Amino acid sequence: MCHDAHGNEHQNLGGNNMTMSPHDVIGAGRAAVVTGAASGIGRAVAEALAHAGSAVVVADLDGDEAEVVASGIRADGGDAEAVTVDVSSADAVEQLAKTTLDRFGRVDVLCNNAGASTFNLLRDQTLDDWRWVFGVNLWGVIHGVQTFVSIMRDQGTPAHIVNTASVAGLLSGVAFIGPYSATKVAVVSISETLAQELAIDGVPIGVSVLCPSSVDTRVMESERARPSAFGVEHRTEVAESVRLAIRDSFTGPSGLTPAQVADHVLDAIRSRRFWIITHPGERPVFEARVTEILANYPEA
Repeated sequence: MCHDAHGNEHQNLGGNNMTMSPHDVIGAGRAAVVTGAASGIGRAVAEALAHAGSAVVVADLDGDEAEVVASGIRADGGDAEAVTVDVSSADAVEQLAKTTLDRFGRVDVLCNNAGASTFNLLRDQTLDDWRWVFGVNLWGVIHGVQTFVSIMRDQGTPAHIVNTASVAGLLSGVAFIGPYSATKVAVVSISETLAQELAIDGVPIGVSVLCPSSVDTRVMESERARPSAFGVEHRTEVAESVRLAIRDSFTGPSGLTPAQVADHVLDAIRSRRFWIITHPGERPVFEARVTEILANYPEA
């Protein structure tokens, strides 16, 4: 055990560092934090990071399921700590950082992955729908960036941040998931801005934004984790049919497994690649949107 600059006692992860490049942020002697890690993409990324040798903090609102994931990692010979966290709370994310430093003394990779969605036309969305989705998807990323970037800066060593957006963050307007899409557009923008500013400062912190499409996760069942304070979502019959159609597409011909997406994520971290786009299918829709924008630019 040793102490960090803040006086926290933590496990010494430096034993294998001599065999690693100083630019490696994944592997023995490195620690990662993944939110929304009890299931889906978050779980797969946490497990992939652990398999690659990193110690992992498995963070999720569902602490019991987070512990299941962490226990599985430990059973496979990895090092993991489960933490119950509500990413919509700045204090909770600060505590997540403290727990990470107390346990591992550092953080080399942060994956802001927790997400939620409602399913209704805008006219049928309530203010509580907006508040809940924005709290998890947008404020969760803001809290993660605000809390962990300063820690990474103080470490002075290479680090990497992955913010989970969505293909909706590139398409922008998507009927029936208005609050979700709005947050994902914002996450893309925050990620681009953060990457620019870190480059201006010349600090060795990379940024990636994950924009997946059809992946076999439980995001279509987000209401299971909706706090009672935000009430119950009342979907219209049409909205529910759309939700089921989207859910079915996750396991269709173009659907990917969370493990496949995790492979994309780790590859992007290692290569310091910003965009992580997992599916080609929506490219024509994105191209049409950009073409329309360009067509409406005034002549120089």
